[in-house]
Amino acid sequence: MVITPNSDVILLKSPLELNQSNQLNFRNAQEQYNYFYNLPKLVIDTDFTYLRKDNAIKVDRLVDDIYQYNYVMYRNDAYSNKWFYAFIEKMDYINDRVTQITIKTDVFQTWQFDLTYKQTFVEREHVNDDGIGKHTIPENLETGEYQIVDHREIPMASITDDSWYICFCVTALPEGCDRAVNGRVKGDNGRIGGVFNSLKFFAVNTFTAAQKIIEDYEQGSVLSEAIQNVYMVPAFCVNTDITAPTIDRNGHVMNPLKNYSNTEDLYLQQPTVLAGGYTPVNNKLYCAPFSYIYMSNNAGQDVQLNWEDFPVQKIGNYTMPTMTYYKYYVPSASLSAKLIFSNYKNYFSDETTPTQMPNYGISFAKVPVCAWTTDYYTNWLTQNGVNVQTNIGASIAQGLVGTAVGTLTGGFVGGIAGAVSGVVSAGTTIANSMAQMHQAQTIPPQAHGNASTGDLVYALKRNAIECYFMSIRPEMASCIDKYFSMFGYKVNQVKVPNVTGRANWNYVKTIDCYIDADIPQDDLQEIKNMFNNGLTIWHHPNTFMNYSQSNPIV
Repeated sequence: MVITPNSDVILLKSPLELNQSNQLNFRNAQEQYNYFYNLPKLVIDTDFTYLRKDNAIKVDRLVDDIYQYNYVMYRNDAYSNKWFYAFIEKMDYINDRVTQITIKTDVFQTWQFDLTYKQTFVEREHVNDDGIGKHTIPENLETGEYQIVDHREIPMASITDDSWYICFCVTALPEGCDRAVNGRVKGDNGRIGGVFNSLKFFAVNTFTAAQKIIEDYEQGSVLSEAIQNVYMVPAFCVNTDITAPTIDRNGHVMNPLKNYSNTEDLYLQQPTVLAGGYTPVNNKLYCAPFSYIYMSNNAGQDVQLNWEDFPVQKIGNYTMPTMTYYKYYVPSASLSAKLIFSNYKNYFSDETTPTQMPNYGISFAKVPVCAWTTDYYTNWLTQNGVNVQTNIGASIAQGLVGTAVGTLTGGFVGGIAGAVSGVVSAGTTIANSMAQMHQAQTIPPQAHGNASTGDLVYALKRNAIECYFMSIRPEMASCIDKYFSMFGYKVNQVKVPNVTGRANWNYVKTIDCYIDADIPQDDLQEIKNMFNNGLTIWHHPNTFMNYSQSNPIV
Protein backbone atom coordinates (compact mmCIF):
# COMPACT_ATOMS: atom_id res chain seq x y z
CA MET A 1 0.00 0.00 0.00
CA VAL A 2 1.36 3.37 -1.02
CA ILE A 3 0.68 6.32 1.21
CA THR A 4 0.64 9.75 -0.32
CA PRO A 5 2.93 12.17 1.53
CA ASN A 6 0.59 14.32 3.53
CA SER A 7 2.22 15.49 6.77
CA ASP A 8 2.00 19.06 8.10
CA VAL A 9 4.99 20.86 9.57
CA ILE A 10 4.87 24.32 11.18
CA LEU A 11 7.92 26.06 12.61
CA LEU A 12 7.12 28.25 15.63
CA LYS A 13 8.66 30.89 17.84
CA SER A 14 7.62 29.56 21.29
CA PRO A 15 8.32 30.84 24.83
CA LEU A 16 8.83 27.25 25.98
CA GLU A 17 12.40 26.17 26.61
CA LEU A 18 14.21 22.93 26.04
CA ASN A 19 14.94 22.33 29.76
CA GLN A 20 11.16 21.98 30.33
CA SER A 21 11.24 23.40 33.85
CA ASN A 22 8.30 25.62 32.86
CA GLN A 23 5.26 24.44 30.96
CA LEU A 24 1.86 25.63 29.81
CA ASN A 25 -1.39 23.82 30.41
CA PHE A 26 -4.63 24.22 28.50
CA ARG A 27 -8.24 23.27 29.07
CA ASN A 28 -8.43 21.16 25.92
CA ALA A 29 -6.58 20.27 22.72
CA GLN A 30 -8.37 22.88 20.64
CA GLU A 31 -7.33 25.69 22.99
CA GLN A 32 -3.79 24.33 22.85
CA TYR A 33 -3.80 24.24 19.03
CA ASN A 34 -5.19 27.76 18.78
CA TYR A 35 -2.45 29.13 21.00
CA PHE A 36 0.47 27.52 19.17
CA TYR A 37 -0.94 28.15 15.71
CA ASN A 38 -1.22 31.85 16.46
CA LEU A 39 2.41 32.18 17.49
CA PRO A 40 4.90 33.66 15.00
CA LYS A 41 5.27 30.79 12.53
CA LEU A 42 6.44 29.46 9.24
CA VAL A 43 4.23 26.91 7.53
CA ILE A 44 6.34 24.52 5.50
CA ASP A 45 4.45 23.78 2.30
CA THR A 46 6.61 20.81 1.36
CA ASP A 47 4.86 17.44 1.18
CA PHE A 48 6.38 15.25 3.89
CA THR A 49 6.13 11.57 4.31
CA TYR A 50 5.68 10.06 7.78
CA LEU A 51 7.54 12.13 10.35
CA ARG A 52 9.24 10.10 13.03
CA LYS A 53 9.42 11.12 16.66
CA ASP A 54 12.69 12.71 17.77
CA ASN A 55 14.18 12.56 14.31
CA ALA A 56 15.46 15.02 11.73
CA ILE A 57 13.38 16.96 9.24
CA LYS A 58 14.70 18.52 6.08
CA VAL A 59 12.99 21.72 5.11
CA ASP A 60 13.43 23.74 1.96
CA ARG A 61 14.73 26.86 3.62
CA LEU A 62 18.14 28.44 4.10
CA VAL A 63 19.27 28.00 7.73
CA ASP A 64 19.89 31.74 8.13
CA ASP A 65 16.23 32.42 7.39
CA ILE A 66 14.82 30.19 10.13
CA TYR A 67 17.15 30.69 13.09
CA GLN A 68 14.42 32.56 15.00
CA TYR A 69 12.29 29.45 15.30
CA ASN A 70 12.79 27.13 18.27
CA TYR A 71 9.72 24.96 18.16
CA VAL A 72 7.74 22.80 15.78
CA MET A 73 4.28 21.30 15.60
CA TYR A 74 3.49 18.54 13.17
CA ARG A 75 1.00 15.82 12.36
CA ASN A 76 0.90 12.82 10.07
CA ASP A 77 -2.46 13.37 8.41
CA ALA A 78 -2.38 10.06 6.67
CA TYR A 79 -2.38 8.23 9.98
CA SER A 80 -4.08 10.44 12.60
CA ASN A 81 -5.30 13.91 13.35
CA LYS A 82 -3.08 14.31 16.44
CA TRP A 83 -0.66 17.18 16.64
CA PHE A 84 2.79 16.56 18.04
CA TYR A 85 4.82 19.31 19.66
CA ALA A 86 8.59 19.36 19.74
CA PHE A 87 11.62 21.51 20.47
CA ILE A 88 14.16 22.28 17.78
CA GLU A 89 17.43 21.06 19.22
CA LYS A 90 19.70 21.86 16.32
CA MET A 91 19.75 23.29 12.79
CA ASP A 92 22.28 22.10 10.22
CA TYR A 93 23.09 23.71 6.88
CA ILE A 94 22.69 21.26 4.00
CA ASN A 95 22.77 23.69 1.12
CA ASP A 96 21.38 27.10 0.23
CA ARG A 97 17.91 25.63 -0.19
CA VAL A 98 17.81 22.90 2.48
CA THR A 99 18.21 22.92 6.29
CA GLN A 100 18.09 19.88 8.50
CA ILE A 101 16.44 20.43 11.87
CA THR A 102 16.74 17.96 14.73
CA ILE A 103 13.66 17.81 16.93
CA LYS A 104 12.94 16.52 20.45
CA THR A 105 9.39 15.83 21.49
CA ASP A 106 7.82 18.18 24.05
CA VAL A 107 6.31 15.29 25.93
CA PHE A 108 4.22 17.46 28.25
CA GLN A 109 2.50 19.39 25.47
CA THR A 110 2.11 16.30 23.36
CA TRP A 111 0.51 14.13 26.07
CA GLN A 112 -0.85 16.48 28.75
CA PHE A 113 -4.48 15.51 28.07
CA ASP A 114 -3.65 11.82 28.45
CA LEU A 115 -2.21 12.11 31.96
CA THR A 116 -3.98 10.94 35.12
CA TYR A 117 -2.22 12.15 38.27
CA LYS A 118 -2.13 9.65 41.11
CA GLN A 119 -1.19 9.94 44.75
CA THR A 120 2.53 10.38 45.16
CA PHE A 121 4.97 11.94 47.59
CA VAL A 122 4.79 15.68 47.04
CA GLU A 123 7.83 17.51 48.41
CA ARG A 124 6.84 21.09 47.46
CA GLU A 125 3.88 22.74 45.85
CA HIS A 126 1.60 25.75 45.92
CA VAL A 127 -1.05 24.95 48.51
CA ASN A 128 -4.77 25.52 48.15
CA ASP A 129 -5.20 26.68 51.77
CA ASP A 130 -2.79 29.34 53.00
CA GLY A 131 -4.32 30.00 56.41
CA ILE A 132 -1.89 31.15 59.11
CA GLY A 133 -0.55 28.11 60.91
CA LYS A 134 -1.70 25.63 58.25
CA HIS A 135 1.81 25.04 56.94
CA THR A 136 4.70 24.94 59.39
CA ILE A 137 7.09 22.32 58.01
CA PRO A 138 10.61 23.76 58.36
CA GLU A 139 12.03 25.23 55.17
CA ASN A 140 15.66 25.32 56.37
CA LEU A 141 16.10 28.79 54.89
CA GLU A 142 18.47 31.44 56.16
CA THR A 143 16.46 33.93 58.22
CA GLY A 144 19.09 36.46 59.26
CA GLU A 145 18.59 38.80 62.20
CA TYR A 146 15.27 39.67 63.82
CA GLN A 147 13.61 42.97 64.63
CA ILE A 148 10.89 44.01 67.09
CA VAL A 149 7.55 44.70 65.40
CA ASP A 150 5.43 45.45 68.48
CA HIS A 151 5.38 45.00 72.25
CA ARG A 152 3.00 44.04 75.06
CA GLU A 153 3.54 43.74 78.82
CA ILE A 154 2.16 41.35 81.46
CA PRO A 155 2.95 42.98 84.83
CA MET A 156 3.63 40.99 87.95
CA ALA A 157 1.65 43.59 89.86
CA SER A 158 0.92 47.27 89.66
CA ILE A 159 4.15 49.14 90.42
CA THR A 160 2.92 51.79 92.82
CA ASP A 161 3.94 52.52 96.37
CA ASP A 162 0.62 51.35 97.83
CA SER A 163 0.44 48.11 95.84
CA TRP A 164 3.42 46.48 97.54
CA TYR A 165 3.92 45.43 101.16
CA ILE A 166 7.06 44.76 103.19
CA CYS A 167 7.10 41.11 104.23
CA PHE A 168 8.93 39.69 107.26
CA CYS A 169 10.06 36.09 107.43
CA VAL A 170 10.80 35.36 111.11
CA THR A 171 11.37 32.55 113.56
CA ALA A 172 9.47 34.35 116.33
CA LEU A 173 7.18 37.34 116.59
CA PRO A 174 8.35 40.53 118.31
CA GLU A 175 7.51 41.19 121.93
CA GLY A 176 3.97 42.35 122.47
CA CYS A 177 2.37 40.18 119.80
CA ASP A 178 0.39 37.76 121.87
CA ARG A 179 -1.56 36.38 118.89
CA ALA A 180 0.24 33.87 116.70
CA VAL A 181 0.63 34.94 113.09
CA ASN A 182 1.11 31.82 111.04
CA GLY A 183 1.35 33.72 107.81
CA ARG A 184 -0.07 30.93 105.75
CA VAL A 185 -3.27 30.31 103.87
CA LYS A 186 -6.01 29.29 106.28
CA GLY A 187 -6.10 25.53 106.61
CA ASP A 188 -2.59 24.91 105.27
CA ASN A 189 -1.50 23.71 108.70
CA GLY A 190 2.14 24.65 108.49
CA ARG A 191 2.55 24.21 104.75
CA ILE A 192 3.32 26.78 102.08
CA GLY A 193 2.64 25.63 98.57
CA GLY A 194 2.37 22.08 99.90
CA VAL A 195 5.82 22.20 101.54
CA PHE A 196 6.28 22.13 105.34
CA ASN A 197 7.39 25.47 106.78
CA SER A 198 7.33 26.43 110.44
CA LEU A 199 8.53 29.98 109.87
CA LYS A 200 6.18 32.87 110.43
CA PHE A 201 5.31 35.44 107.77
CA PHE A 202 3.63 38.77 108.09
CA ALA A 203 3.51 41.97 106.08
CA VAL A 204 3.08 45.66 106.78
CA ASN A 205 2.15 48.31 104.28
CA THR A 206 4.53 51.19 105.17
CA PHE A 207 8.25 51.65 105.53
CA THR A 208 7.65 53.36 108.88
CA ALA A 209 5.86 50.30 110.23
CA ALA A 210 8.66 48.04 109.02
CA GLN A 211 11.28 50.14 110.79
CA LYS A 212 9.26 50.16 114.02
CA ILE A 213 8.98 46.37 113.95
CA ILE A 214 12.76 46.07 113.63
CA GLU A 215 13.10 48.39 116.62
CA ASP A 216 10.59 46.24 118.53
CA TYR A 217 12.90 43.27 118.04
CA GLU A 218 15.89 45.28 119.27
CA GLN A 219 14.20 46.65 122.37
CA GLY A 220 12.09 43.69 123.38
CA SER A 221 12.85 40.28 124.68
CA VAL A 222 12.93 38.70 121.20
CA LEU A 223 16.25 39.31 119.47
CA SER A 224 16.43 40.79 115.98
CA GLU A 225 18.25 37.63 114.87
CA ALA A 226 14.74 36.17 114.65
CA ILE A 227 14.33 38.10 111.38
CA GLN A 228 15.41 35.75 108.60
CA ASN A 229 14.44 37.84 105.60
CA VAL A 230 12.63 41.02 104.57
CA TYR A 231 11.35 41.44 101.03
CA MET A 232 8.74 43.24 98.93
CA VAL A 233 5.53 41.45 98.09
CA PRO A 234 2.48 42.45 95.98
CA ALA A 235 -0.55 43.49 97.98
CA PHE A 236 -2.72 40.66 96.60
CA CYS A 237 -0.39 38.14 98.31
CA VAL A 238 -1.31 39.66 101.70
CA ASN A 239 -4.39 38.51 103.55
CA THR A 240 -6.03 41.75 104.68
CA ASP A 241 -9.47 40.21 105.00
CA ILE A 242 -9.15 38.98 108.60
CA THR A 243 -11.35 39.96 111.53
CA ALA A 244 -8.66 39.87 114.25
CA PRO A 245 -5.27 40.74 112.79
CA THR A 246 -2.15 40.78 114.87
CA ILE A 247 -1.15 44.27 116.01
CA ASP A 248 2.28 45.15 117.35
CA ARG A 249 2.72 47.34 120.42
CA ASN A 250 3.02 50.43 118.19
CA GLY A 251 -0.37 49.74 116.63
CA HIS A 252 0.82 48.46 113.26
CA VAL A 253 -1.30 45.76 111.62
CA MET A 254 0.70 42.62 110.83
CA ASN A 255 -1.13 40.76 108.06
CA PRO A 256 -0.38 37.13 107.17
CA LEU A 257 0.46 36.07 103.62
CA LYS A 258 -1.50 33.87 101.29
CA ASN A 259 -1.04 31.94 98.07
CA TYR A 260 -2.53 33.71 95.10
CA SER A 261 -3.42 32.77 91.56
CA ASN A 262 -5.62 34.13 88.81
CA THR A 263 -6.56 33.40 85.22
CA GLU A 264 -6.36 36.05 82.55
CA ASP A 265 -6.99 36.21 78.82
CA LEU A 266 -4.63 38.30 76.79
CA TYR A 267 -5.83 38.94 73.29
CA LEU A 268 -2.79 39.18 71.13
CA GLN A 269 -3.53 40.56 67.73
CA GLN A 270 -0.74 39.44 65.50
CA PRO A 271 0.63 42.38 63.52
CA THR A 272 -0.49 42.38 59.89
CA VAL A 273 2.97 43.54 58.83
CA LEU A 274 6.47 42.33 59.56
CA ALA A 275 9.47 44.41 60.54
CA GLY A 276 9.89 47.54 58.50
CA GLY A 277 6.20 47.51 57.53
CA TYR A 278 6.65 44.63 55.07
CA THR A 279 3.37 42.89 54.16
CA PRO A 280 3.99 39.30 53.03
CA VAL A 281 2.13 37.63 50.19
CA ASN A 282 2.60 34.15 51.65
CA ASN A 283 1.14 33.58 55.10
CA LYS A 284 3.86 31.15 56.14
CA LEU A 285 5.93 34.24 56.92
CA TYR A 286 3.54 34.93 59.82
CA CYS A 287 4.71 31.66 61.44
CA ALA A 288 7.93 30.57 63.12
CA PRO A 289 10.78 30.90 62.46
CA PHE A 290 9.93 33.98 60.44
CA SER A 291 7.61 35.52 63.06
CA TYR A 292 7.26 34.64 66.74
CA ILE A 293 6.70 36.01 70.25
CA TYR A 294 9.77 36.54 72.41
CA MET A 295 9.03 36.69 76.14
CA SER A 296 11.46 37.92 78.78
CA ASN A 297 11.22 38.49 82.52
CA ASN A 298 13.86 41.26 82.30
CA ALA A 299 16.13 39.22 84.55
CA GLY A 300 17.79 36.72 82.22
CA GLN A 301 15.00 34.22 81.59
CA ASP A 302 13.20 34.09 78.27
CA VAL A 303 11.00 31.83 76.17
CA GLN A 304 9.92 31.76 72.52
CA LEU A 305 6.27 31.18 71.60
CA ASN A 306 4.81 30.64 68.14
CA TRP A 307 1.79 32.57 66.92
CA GLU A 308 0.41 29.54 65.15
CA ASP A 309 0.30 27.53 68.38
CA PHE A 310 -2.32 29.75 70.01
CA PRO A 311 -6.01 29.26 69.18
CA VAL A 312 -7.71 32.10 67.37
CA GLN A 313 -10.80 33.86 68.59
CA LYS A 314 -13.01 36.43 66.96
CA ILE A 315 -12.76 39.69 68.90
CA GLY A 316 -15.02 42.33 67.39
CA ASN A 317 -14.14 42.57 63.74
CA TYR A 318 -10.83 40.77 64.17
CA THR A 319 -9.82 37.15 64.43
CA MET A 320 -6.67 36.93 66.48
CA PRO A 321 -4.63 34.49 68.55
CA THR A 322 -5.74 34.38 72.16
CA MET A 323 -3.29 33.77 74.99
CA THR A 324 -4.77 32.41 78.21
CA TYR A 325 -2.50 32.18 81.22
CA TYR A 326 -2.41 31.70 84.98
CA LYS A 327 -0.42 33.80 87.41
CA TYR A 328 0.80 31.85 90.44
CA TYR A 329 2.37 33.42 93.52
CA VAL A 330 3.74 31.36 96.42
CA PRO A 331 5.25 33.27 99.40
CA SER A 332 8.07 31.58 101.28
CA ALA A 333 11.49 32.81 102.40
CA SER A 334 11.09 34.87 99.23
CA LEU A 335 8.29 35.08 96.68
CA SER A 336 8.00 32.65 93.77
CA ALA A 337 5.82 33.89 90.91
CA LYS A 338 5.29 32.29 87.53
CA LEU A 339 3.22 32.83 84.40
CA ILE A 340 1.85 29.52 83.11
CA PHE A 341 0.09 29.24 79.74
CA SER A 342 -3.05 27.20 79.54
CA ASN A 343 -3.96 27.17 75.85
CA TYR A 344 -0.60 27.06 74.13
CA LYS A 345 -0.27 24.54 71.30
CA ASN A 346 -4.06 24.23 71.33
CA TYR A 347 -3.95 21.70 74.17
CA PHE A 348 -7.03 21.18 76.36
CA SER A 349 -7.84 18.51 78.92
CA ASP A 350 -11.21 18.23 77.23
CA GLU A 351 -12.90 20.20 74.50
CA THR A 352 -13.32 23.36 76.58
CA THR A 353 -11.21 23.20 79.75
CA PRO A 354 -7.70 24.67 79.58
CA THR A 355 -4.89 22.66 81.08
CA GLN A 356 -1.94 24.15 82.90
CA MET A 357 1.36 23.63 81.13
CA PRO A 358 4.23 24.77 83.37
CA ASN A 359 6.85 23.73 80.81
CA TYR A 360 5.71 26.58 78.61
CA GLY A 361 5.63 29.08 81.46
CA ILE A 362 8.10 31.71 82.51
CA SER A 363 8.97 32.95 86.00
CA PHE A 364 8.72 36.56 87.01
CA ALA A 365 11.86 38.28 88.20
CA LYS A 366 12.62 37.84 91.89
CA VAL A 367 11.07 40.44 94.14
CA PRO A 368 13.48 42.86 95.81
CA VAL A 369 15.13 41.62 99.00
CA CYS A 370 15.39 44.45 101.48
CA ALA A 371 18.35 45.56 103.57
CA TRP A 372 17.98 46.46 107.22
CA THR A 373 20.18 47.28 110.15
CA THR A 374 20.09 46.29 113.80
CA ASP A 375 21.86 48.00 116.71
CA TYR A 376 24.41 45.57 118.11
CA TYR A 377 24.61 47.30 121.51
CA THR A 378 20.87 47.33 121.98
CA ASN A 379 20.68 43.65 121.08
CA TRP A 380 23.60 42.86 123.39
CA LEU A 381 22.10 44.83 126.21
CA THR A 382 18.74 43.13 125.69
CA GLN A 383 20.43 39.78 125.86
CA ASN A 384 23.01 40.49 128.58
CA GLY A 385 21.75 43.51 130.57
CA VAL A 386 20.17 41.50 133.34
CA ASN A 387 23.25 39.30 133.69
CA VAL A 388 25.56 42.34 133.88
CA GLN A 389 23.52 43.94 136.64
CA THR A 390 23.35 40.68 138.51
CA ASN A 391 27.11 40.10 138.24
CA ILE A 392 27.93 43.62 139.47
CA GLY A 393 25.53 43.34 142.38
CA ALA A 394 26.78 39.92 143.31
CA SER A 395 30.39 41.06 143.16
CA ILE A 396 29.77 43.98 145.52
CA ALA A 397 27.91 41.79 147.96
CA GLN A 398 30.62 39.19 147.77
CA GLY A 399 33.28 41.81 148.66
CA LEU A 400 31.34 43.06 151.67
CA VAL A 401 30.76 39.54 152.95
CA GLY A 402 34.44 38.73 152.54
CA THR A 403 35.40 41.79 154.64
CA ALA A 404 33.03 40.85 157.48
CA VAL A 405 34.10 37.24 157.57
CA GLY A 406 37.76 38.16 157.57
CA THR A 407 37.30 40.52 160.52
CA LEU A 408 35.44 37.98 162.59
CA THR A 409 37.85 35.12 161.96
CA GLY A 410 41.23 36.72 161.56
CA GLY A 411 41.24 39.66 163.93
CA PHE A 412 41.95 43.19 162.88
CA VAL A 413 44.99 42.52 160.70
CA GLY A 414 43.48 39.42 159.11
CA GLY A 415 40.20 41.23 158.66
CA ILE A 416 41.88 44.03 156.75
CA ALA A 417 43.59 41.53 154.50
CA GLY A 418 40.33 39.65 153.83
CA ALA A 419 38.51 42.90 153.08
CA VAL A 420 41.12 43.95 150.60
CA SER A 421 40.97 40.55 148.86
CA GLY A 422 37.16 40.69 148.62
CA VAL A 423 37.13 44.22 147.23
CA VAL A 424 39.76 43.39 144.63
CA SER A 425 37.80 40.34 143.46
CA ALA A 426 34.57 42.33 143.19
CA GLY A 427 36.33 45.14 141.33
CA THR A 428 37.76 42.73 138.80
CA THR A 429 34.32 41.29 138.04
CA ILE A 430 32.79 44.74 137.71
CA ALA A 431 35.62 45.89 135.45
CA ASN A 432 35.17 42.89 133.16
CA SER A 433 31.44 43.54 132.87
CA MET A 434 31.97 47.20 132.12
CA ALA A 435 34.59 46.30 129.50
CA GLN A 436 32.14 43.98 127.74
CA MET A 437 29.50 46.70 127.80
CA HIS A 438 31.94 49.25 126.37
CA GLN A 439 32.99 46.85 123.62
CA ALA A 440 29.36 46.25 122.66
CA GLN A 441 28.85 50.03 122.50
CA THR A 442 31.74 50.44 120.07
CA ILE A 443 30.44 47.88 117.53
CA PRO A 444 28.50 49.68 114.76
CA PRO A 445 24.97 48.64 113.62
CA GLN A 446 24.89 45.32 111.79
CA ALA A 447 23.67 45.02 108.17
CA HIS A 448 21.30 42.23 107.15
CA GLY A 449 19.56 41.10 104.02
CA ASN A 450 20.64 42.30 100.61
CA ALA A 451 23.32 44.94 101.10
CA SER A 452 23.09 45.70 97.40
CA THR A 453 19.44 46.40 97.88
CA GLY A 454 18.93 48.34 94.64
CA ASP A 455 16.86 46.27 92.21
CA LEU A 456 16.98 47.69 88.70
CA VAL A 457 13.93 45.80 87.41
CA TYR A 458 11.80 46.99 90.33
CA ALA A 459 13.22 50.51 90.25
CA LEU A 460 12.38 50.85 86.55
CA LYS A 461 8.90 49.46 87.25
CA ARG A 462 9.57 46.61 84.83
CA ASN A 463 8.85 43.63 87.08
CA ALA A 464 6.81 42.10 84.30
CA ILE A 465 6.84 39.62 81.46
CA GLU A 466 7.67 41.50 78.29
CA CYS A 467 6.11 40.21 75.07
CA TYR A 468 8.06 41.25 71.99
CA PHE A 469 6.58 40.51 68.56
CA MET A 470 9.57 39.55 66.44
CA SER A 471 10.07 39.02 62.72
CA ILE A 472 12.85 38.77 60.21
CA ARG A 473 14.16 41.91 58.58
CA PRO A 474 12.25 43.28 55.57
CA GLU A 475 15.09 42.51 53.15
CA MET A 476 15.17 38.85 54.15
CA ALA A 477 11.36 38.69 54.30
CA SER A 478 11.14 39.91 50.71
CA CYS A 479 13.63 37.28 49.52
CA ILE A 480 11.84 34.42 51.25
CA ASP A 481 8.42 35.69 50.19
CA LYS A 482 9.46 35.69 46.52
CA TYR A 483 10.90 32.22 46.94
CA PHE A 484 7.57 30.95 48.29
CA SER A 485 5.73 32.70 45.47
CA MET A 486 7.87 30.94 42.90
CA PHE A 487 8.19 27.49 44.46
CA GLY A 488 5.41 27.14 47.02
CA TYR A 489 5.85 25.49 50.43
CA LYS A 490 7.49 22.32 51.57
CA VAL A 491 4.55 19.94 52.25
CA ASN A 492 6.06 16.41 52.38
CA GLN A 493 2.72 14.69 51.89
CA VAL A 494 1.43 11.67 49.97
CA LYS A 495 -1.26 13.21 47.80
CA VAL A 496 -2.39 14.05 44.30
CA PRO A 497 -0.21 16.96 43.16
CA ASN A 498 -1.77 20.41 42.82
CA VAL A 499 -1.18 21.08 39.12
CA THR A 500 -3.96 23.68 39.22
CA GLY A 501 -5.49 25.73 42.01
CA ARG A 502 -3.63 29.01 41.58
CA ALA A 503 -4.57 31.84 39.26
CA ASN A 504 -1.40 31.99 37.18
CA TRP A 505 1.05 29.22 38.03
CA ASN A 506 1.54 26.07 40.12
CA TYR A 507 4.88 24.63 41.12
CA VAL A 508 5.13 20.94 41.94
CA LYS A 509 8.10 18.85 43.04
CA THR A 510 7.65 15.17 43.75
CA ILE A 511 9.64 12.11 44.73
CA ASP A 512 9.04 9.00 42.56
CA CYS A 513 6.18 10.65 40.74
CA TYR A 514 3.30 8.35 39.80
CA ILE A 515 1.26 9.21 36.70
CA ASP A 516 -1.01 6.87 34.75
CA ALA A 517 -1.11 7.30 30.95
CA ASP A 518 -1.43 5.19 27.78
CA ILE A 519 1.51 6.79 26.03
CA PRO A 520 5.03 5.68 25.11
CA GLN A 521 6.80 4.67 28.29
CA ASP A 522 9.93 6.67 27.59
CA ASP A 523 7.81 9.81 27.21
CA LEU A 524 5.90 8.97 30.41
CA GLN A 525 9.13 8.54 32.35
CA GLU A 526 10.37 11.87 31.05
CA ILE A 527 7.20 13.56 32.31
CA LYS A 528 7.68 11.91 35.72
CA ASN A 529 11.26 13.15 35.83
CA MET A 530 10.03 16.68 35.11
CA PHE A 531 7.88 16.55 38.25
CA ASN A 532 10.67 14.92 40.27
CA ASN A 533 13.01 17.75 39.29
CA GLY A 534 10.39 20.42 39.93
CA LEU A 535 7.96 21.75 37.35
CA THR A 536 6.16 25.09 37.11
CA ILE A 537 2.89 24.86 35.20
CA TRP A 538 1.59 28.17 33.85
CA HIS A 539 -2.13 28.53 33.25
CA HIS A 540 -2.26 31.54 30.94
CA PRO A 541 0.10 32.14 28.03
CA ASN A 542 -0.20 35.91 28.44
CA THR A 543 1.30 35.72 31.96
CA PHE A 544 3.88 33.01 31.20
CA MET A 545 7.07 33.53 33.24
CA ASN A 546 5.72 36.77 34.70
CA TYR A 547 6.27 36.41 38.43
CA SER A 548 5.20 39.98 39.05
CA GLN A 549 1.59 38.86 38.63
CA SER A 550 -0.44 37.96 41.68
CA ASN A 551 -1.10 34.28 42.11
CA PRO A 552 -4.06 33.87 44.45
CA ILE A 553 -5.84 30.64 45.27
CA VAL A 554 -8.79 30.04 42.95
